[in-house]
Amino acid sequence: MTTLLIVDDEKAVRYAFKRTFGDEYTIRTAENGREAVEAVDREEPDVVLMDIRMPGMDGLEALAVIKEHHSHLPIIMVTAFADSSTAMQAMKDGAFDYVSKPFDNDELRQVIDKALGSCRIQAELHCGCGEEWDDVTGNQECIVGSSPQVLNMCKRIGQVAGSDLPVLVTGETGVGKELTARAILQHSARKDASFMVVNCASLPDELVESELFGYETGAFTGAGKQRIGRFEQCDSGTLFLDEIGELPLGAQAKVLRVLEDGSFERLGSNKRLTTDVRIIAATNRNLEKMVEDGLFRLDLLHRINVLTIDIPPLRKRITDLPDLILYFLSRYGRQVSLPVEGISDKALEKLSCHSWPGNIRELENTIRRAIVLSKARVLSAEDCVLQNRSGSGGDFEQVVSMQIDSLIKGDESRPYHHLLSEVEQILIKKALDLCDGNQVQAANLLGINRMTLRKKLPSA
Repeated sequence: MTTLLIVDDEKAVRYAFKRTFGDEYTIRTAENGREAVEAVDREEPDVVLMDIRMPGMDGLEALAVIKEHHSHLPIIMVTAFADSSTAMQAMKDGAFDYVSKPFDNDELRQVIDKALGSCRIQAELHCGCGEEWDDVTGNQECIVGSSPQVLNMCKRIGQVAGSDLPVLVTGETGVGKELTARAILQHSARKDASFMVVNCASLPDELVESELFGYETGAFTGAGKQRIGRFEQCDSGTLFLDEIGELPLGAQAKVLRVLEDGSFERLGSNKRLTTDVRIIAATNRNLEKMVEDGLFRLDLLHRINVLTIDIPPLRKRITDLPDLILYFLSRYGRQVSLPVEGISDKALEKLSCHSWPGNIRELENTIRRAIVLSKARVLSAEDCVLQNRSGSGGDFEQVVSMQIDSLIKGDESRPYHHLLSEVEQILIKKALDLCDGNQVQAANLLGINRMTLRKKLPSA
C-alpha cells in the first residue's frame, strides 16, 4: 500500500489525515521538520504532505534537506491561504505542489494521485548517476542525467502526459525535443495509437498543406490520385510537429482550425473532415519574436502554448556530461572490434570545457566518432575531436579581401551592393557547410529566418 508521511505540528490535523485517508494509504506522521527528515530516511514514504509553518525546523527548511538526498520524492506543501506566496517559494525549491487549508478531500486525492504518477514516470524516464547501462542497446533511447534541470523536466513530462491538451516543447537544436515528445507519448492514454513526426522545416512551402491535410485527385498538376494527409492518418493518435515555427502562414491558419474544432479539408475539396489528434509541437525559435515580426500567428501561439516544456541546453546541465558519455559508450562502444568501455580523466576534462553548441546531438556524434578512432578500451583526449563551430576566420577574410580588390579595380558601377551580395553568399555557404546542409540550423547560425535563407540561395 502507498505510504503517506504527514508532517504537521497540530495533533488534530494529523488525526484528521489518518481518519480521512487511513483506509486508502499507510499513514506515517511527524510533528516538525526535523522529525520529517528522520522519518523520510526511516520510512521511505511514497509522498510527503508537509505543513509550512512549524516550530523549530519549518517546512521550507525540511524541504531543502529532504530534496538534497531524495530528489525524486514528491512533497506536497500544506499552507494557510495567507501563506500562498511562501507556498510558491516552496514550488521553486522543489515541492511537487501545494494545497491551501481548508482543503477539499477529493482535490487532495487528485494531487496525491498526480504526485504518485509523476514519481512513477520519472523513475521510468530518468537514468541517474551511477546506473549500470548493461541493457542499453544501440536503438534504445532514454532521458539521461541527474541535474535539477533534468529532474524538473521529467516532472513536467509526468504532469503533461496524461492530458490531451497541446504541448509546446522548446529548446535549442540538438537538445532532444523529439525524445521528449516520445516520452510524453509513452505515458499518455494514446501511447498505443498512431504517432507521426512531421519536420516542418524539411517540407517545401508548396508541399506543406498537402502533406498535413492531403489532397483530392486533380487538386493540382501532378495530383494523379487522392492522398490522405497526416492529420487524417493520425486520427485518435499523436502528431509531432517539429520546428513548427517554419510553417508558412497559410498552413498555420489551417493548423489553428484543427486545434479549434478538429476540422479541415483536403486540398481540392470543400468537404469538411474531422480528426481527433493530440498535437505536440517543438521549436528552437523565439515564437513571440516571430509574432512581432509577422511570421507566426498569435492565435496559433496561444493554442499550442497551453502546456510547455523547455529543455535546457547541455552547457547549462554540464554536470550530466559523465552520465551522458557513459550512456553513449554503452550504446555504441560494443559496435567496434575493440569494445570501448570508458573515458580518461583528461578526455572528460576536455569535453567538460566545451560549450556544446550542438547540445546532446553534438555530444553523441563526438562520442561515436571517438569510439571509431580509439585504439584502446578507454577514450583518450586525442580521440575526442571537437568541431570548431566558429570556422576559419582567416580563410573568410582572405576571400572577402579578394572580392574587394576585384571590385575596386574593376568596372562595377555599384561595388558596395555587389560586395554585400558576394559576402552574403559566402556567409550562407559557410553556414550551410558548418551545418551539413541543414537550412534550419544554418538560418539560426546566421540569425535569419529559414524562408529568408531559402530566398537568398542561388537556386531559389
